[in-house]
Amino acid sequence: MDIMIAGAGTVGYSLAQTLSYQHNVIVIDKDIDKLNTLDEEIDILVMHGDVEDPKTYRSLNFESVDLFIAVTDSDEANLLATLIVEDVVAVKRKIIRLKNDSFLKSHILQKLSIDHAVFPDITTANKVQALFAFPKANNVKMFHQTTHKLVSIRVQYRAEGLYRVGELVGEDVSIVGIEREKMFFIPEEEAEILKNDLVYLFGKSEAIERIASHLDEKMPSSIQKIVIFGANTLARKIAKGLIDKKLEIKMIEKDIDHCKRASELLQDKVTIINAAYEDHRLFEEEGLKNADMIIAAGHNDERNIVKCIEAQEYGIQKVVAINNDKAYYNLMHKMGVVVVRGSKAGAHYAILENIASSSIVTQRHFCGGSGILFMRKIYPNSELIGKTIKAGKIHTSLPLLLREEKIHRLSETAALKEGDIIVVFGMYEEKEEIQQWIYTL
Repeated sequence: MDIMIAGAGTVGYSLAQTLSYQHNVIVIDKDIDKLNTLDEEIDILVMHGDVEDPKTYRSLNFESVDLFIAVTDSDEANLLATLIVEDVVAVKRKIIRLKNDSFLKSHILQKLSIDHAVFPDITTANKVQALFAFPKANNVKMFHQTTHKLVSIRVQYRAEGLYRVGELVGEDVSIVGIEREKMFFIPEEEAEILKNDLVYLFGKSEAIERIASHLDEKMPSSIQKIVIFGANTLARKIAKGLIDKKLEIKMIEKDIDHCKRASELLQDKVTIINAAYEDHRLFEEEGLKNADMIIAAGHNDERNIVKCIEAQEYGIQKVVAINNDKAYYNLMHKMGVVVVRGSKAGAHYAILENIASSSIVTQRHFCGGSGILFMRKIYPNSELIGKTIKAGKIHTSLPLLLREEKIHRLSETAALKEGDIIVVFGMYEEKEEIQQWIYTL
């Protein structure tokens, strides 16, 4: 496909990097430094210009593009760009990133013929809410192509070596990775599961919950008391999504204006504390130490980390941090913190999953970046239907075939059908090899 991206920021860069593997990509931005970085690191076309100026698109001499994606940091710029580009270039599909979720209830997107809008804060809030379906989970990843989830569980039972991998896996769930003493590996079926292992389960929710109850005897089976550090836009959306779960929720925020907005939105269903200080006194004086879970939802990752450390010192088992800067992701993960990617990473994945091209492959990192998965769905009219798949070239990874919601090992003679999903789990070091294999099937 010919794809045009308006915006060369974090989201635009990551999209260009992923999509350039099999598509022709052009990125437009007025920040020459960002464009130079893209031009040096990725094989794409870059264009210096204002995405809100029709002259920018005329200078490209493009008659049509298959997909236009607007992901600047400004809602107004994204909306205007999707309007202007169509006066100059014939666009088959348009996808836009928006911060203001009030557009969900308006007719503007329909009038602008926008095929899909991504609201990153809502996506991130939904990820946090997913943790409540799996109280024992260290992390939960969801996918557009399937209802199956990737859930990590910390093994916390009294004895060691109670289970082997093969005793727990089946058509409904598979163990696709283990982190042990900060080392990640893809386990064989005879491998033992040891105390303190971080086990990655891929499968149906019910099967994952069943295994989690065996592997983790320490984490609470239900969560009732929540503390959210922050009352910014994202934190308010997280709280709003939780108020119907009959939870006791407290929000801690220094900014009085944020507190007022939270109070108006949440209508006294959440206890909002305007704290002039942010230290251990809060845990004692406000009873935060009795929480089942704390969520550090600020925009500053270092501050989020501090809040999580303080909570852990008070014995709170479930600590969640929003990760805004990927440089801090591994540190959060190694601290035993449940890490939820922030809005920009959420926008990246949401856009990829809504492109839904037969040649688009979902790519996710897990285990602090040590593990990687690729997922490819077989859509109608795909050239892969009926094709025999050989997984010999990626024998060190774990290739699975998801057919009619059942998990199968990808055999040498598996002929693909419409609706099949190929999922490959591997080590990050094998990324290039797996990527080459799945894209060139």
